[in-house]
Amino acid sequence: MLIDSLSALFAFTSFIRWYEALLVAIGLGLLVFYLTPEPDAEWEEREPPSLYFYLQWSWLGHLKLKDAFYPFFILYNAVLFLIDYRVQEGEFTVASWVTMHIIMAMPLIYWTGAVWRCSGKTGSHRWAVLARLMTIAAFLDLLLRWMIYRYYPNIFFNCQQMTIHWGDC
Repeated sequence: MLIDSLSALFAFTSFIRWYEALLVAIGLGLLVFYLTPEPDAEWEEREPPSLYFYLQWSWLGHLKLKDAFYPFFILYNAVLFLIDYRVQEGEFTVASWVTMHIIMAMPLIYWTGAVWRCSGKTGSHRWAVLARLMTIAAFLDLLLRWMIYRYYPNIFFNCQQMTIHWGDC
């Protein structure tokens, strides 16, 4: 997340500069740090017996933070890498790229709720802050990708893909 979108915007546009992105990241980091409560002193560790209970308990905040955070983090970044790779190879259309981002938006909402609710079930305040920051970064990445799609499509898409979608290059 943020690797392709932010680096492309830095390299090919004047939309955002590195120092502006750094300032936003520091501001968000401080805000999340001060808004994240300390981890619970004692909590019951649960082992979900099925996928259904895993999804339910993570949404309700009953699982350890790492159990709620890492599976979706890996899945989300793998999907982003795959769709960016397929677009660069010319195997995806613009509409397919957008559709995949829309499909990933709903699980992102679930993931955010799970991480924020499970952030008290960790050993360190720093891990809770980092996990919450990563969920915010995922939303910022979607916003930057929408900016690329809307205003700078020539960064990711070739002329043939743009002609099929918009009718001109």
